[in-house]
Amino acid sequence: MTDWVDARELMLRSMQGANLRGLQQPAVGVWEFDFEKAGLTISCPWRIVSAGVVVLGASDHGQKFGLPAPVDVISETLAKLGSKIVESVEIGAETGDLCIRFSGNARIEAFNNSGGYEGWNYADRAGVMVVGMGGGSLAIWSKLPKR
Repeated sequence: MTDWVDARELMLRSMQGANLRGLQQPAVGVWEFDFEKAGLTISCPWRIVSAGVVVLGASDHGQKFGLPAPVDVISETLAKLGSKIVESVEIGAETGDLCIRFSGNARIEAFNNSGGYEGWNYADRAGVMVVGMGGGSLAIWSKLPKR
């Protein structure tokens, strides 16, 4: 078993079957996703794909796109994903890109876009932490025994 499989499995132990309960933007370009037993901070570009179509991206926040009011990515994300449950986690072996798949054919994709900066980090209440490092590698900390 590789570290990539371990990271996915470790993350799924807390995320599988969970709902997205909240989303905050504590700073420009930083997004904190609150799942039932875990948190995910994304500081790289991300998007939501539903039924094969990009329906929302982090860079849409505050844009008008000819609408009556600017797009509120926080409320739109919760509306699109809040009632769905996490089904799987995928991590790109070369890039460290993260994909969280939800029921209803929806997913969040995070693009690890730096050779030096961490693109995302995950932590759960069981003591697991996974960081998508710059350049695409992972850093993994776990207090849990491996299966």
